[in-house]
Amino acid sequence: MEKSQVEISKVLIIASMHRSGSSLTASLLQSAGLHIGRRLMQPNEGNIKGYFENNEFYDFHKTVLKSQGIHEDGWTLQEKIDVEDRFVEQAKELISGNSVSAIWGWKEPRTTLFLYFWGELLPDANFLLIYRAPWEVVDSLYRQNYYAIFQSQPELAVKIWLHYNRKIINFYNKFSQRCILANLETIVKNTAIYTQAINQKFQSELGLPASNIYDAALLQTQAVDSHWASLINHYFPEAIALYRELDARGWQPDETVDFAWLEQLKSSPYRVWAFQDWVEVRNLEKYRNTLQSELQQNQSQLQQQGEQFQQSQSQLESRTEELGQTQSQWHQTQDELEDTKTQLHQVREELGQT
Repeated sequence: MEKSQVEISKVLIIASMHRSGSSLTASLLQSAGLHIGRRLMQPNEGNIKGYFENNEFYDFHKTVLKSQGIHEDGWTLQEKIDVEDRFVEQAKELISGNSVSAIWGWKEPRTTLFLYFWGELLPDANFLLIYRAPWEVVDSLYRQNYYAIFQSQPELAVKIWLHYNRKIINFYNKFSQRCILANLETIVKNTAIYTQAINQKFQSELGLPASNIYDAALLQTQAVDSHWASLINHYFPEAIALYRELDARGWQPDETVDFAWLEQLKSSPYRVWAFQDWVEVRNLEKYRNTLQSELQQNQSQLQQQGEQFQQSQSQLESRTEELGQTQSQWHQTQDELEDTKTQLHQVREELGQT
């Protein structure tokens, strides 16, 4: 692509912490006219509607992270990540190969770790920074069984939420004119207005997002008065403070910030929850024992049915053998009958001659 074409392109880069709704945002903006790449990551059990993630940028970020000895999924608390010169050329090639539309961009959570890198490489690019409540992100990470790291280090999920969102707020504070910072919940409730805000701030020409993309059943949320929010508030108050700061700086369609959620937070995990958790653990053990008992019964029944099947098969083979013998006797009887008929015919001829 010629340089003049790249210069007139509008570039929108979508960045967030993992499990923060950037896939949903990217799908909405794609339906509104944003070109987010040709080679997109395929859906799986983690995102059944798709990740809307450009595989080229995905592979690029993973390669850079691995070159620094960092977990390729981006599970890191390292403040600065150096990008070697050899990767800068690759990044320029990615830009050249993907800037094929008047308005294009990409979505990839690891982008959050490289905001300044892409900001310098694409000085005219704008950023859509997405954030989500820490208790909802942590809950989503725990539910993704393929994130094994959080099974052994559960607190790391909160620490990484803090790391990513600090990078987001720091970048926004420095380059607010190039960014729109928004809560996923606000985007979901105001998709059309959100797109209009992007057009107005960045002089782009996105259309209206398709109305059938957002499926509330697929976005699992946790109430702010839940035990999980209370747990984070008690042990990681800095996460709640950062979430409040994000809301204070984030885009709102009516420019008023609602901090009512702060009043719903419980100051500490209260006693009832601790004992309730104890009860639920015991209930889960009871349920597990019941399942094991049912499994054993099913296995016993299956074994009995297998034995019955073998008996039936043996009887079938015996009857088949008997049938074979009967058929053999029948054929023998037919042969004898034919012989008798022949003898009778000869007797008749002899009788006729006599």
